[in-house]
Amino acid sequence: MTFEVLQRIPGREGGSKALCLGGGSICADTLPELLGLGCSIAVLDRDPSCAVATSCYRAGSTEELWQGDRPSLLLGDAVKNAVEVLRRWKVDLLVPCIPGHAAGRLLMAWGAGRLQPRGSPHMLDELKGILAGQGSATMDPFSGTVIASLNTSDRSCPLGCDQEGPCPLTGSPRGLRMDMVLGEMFERLGIRALVVRPVRVGVFGAITAGHLEGMRALLDDLEGVHAVALATSCSCHAIANTFRVC
Repeated sequence: MTFEVLQRIPGREGGSKALCLGGGSICADTLPELLGLGCSIAVLDRDPSCAVATSCYRAGSTEELWQGDRPSLLLGDAVKNAVEVLRRWKVDLLVPCIPGHAAGRLLMAWGAGRLQPRGSPHMLDELKGILAGQGSATMDPFSGTVIASLNTSDRSCPLGCDQEGPCPLTGSPRGLRMDMVLGEMFERLGIRALVVRPVRVGVFGAITAGHLEGMRALLDDLEGVHAVALATSCSCHAIANTFRVC
């Protein structure tokens, strides 16, 4: 399946809002693409000298975001501030530009103490079994974050790969689709889960308003739910977290 390249904001003729979690190099590379889509942009970063600082005006609070012609920068913890921003504003695109699984960190923050990261060796073994001979999966022993990839070589995947046709590294057809592998695995394990397949803005991924609604829906009516899972995945790579419901 081709990686969808975003060329317009669905359902919006103008005034669309993009939120960048982090103001580092990914944000700097994505900013021109977002501006080309006609987005008003807000950036959340704790560093006043981040890579996009000189391109932004400094907002003093969430109320002052998206107020001028230039991108806005709000200083502070990106995930903590994102919770407040997304409560106050309708955001069309969220661009993860911070280390780790940004969507997983946001979901845990939305959970307001009800979600605890839970590494699942059983899930990891299940995933390794599915990927045997075609990919790899590892788990961070502290956060429980799972990283999976169909690229088992020592070469980096080319930026901008459309994931259509043979793999540009191996020349071979892809035998699996990582997003489908994860979705089917979570269903088989009986875990309430969402697999987010980002749209591509430039050469990086972005989470849509629909994805954000799906993430919120994971937290609906948690009575009797023991665990939820969230993965961000393209056809070849994924990052995922499983959370215990407290």
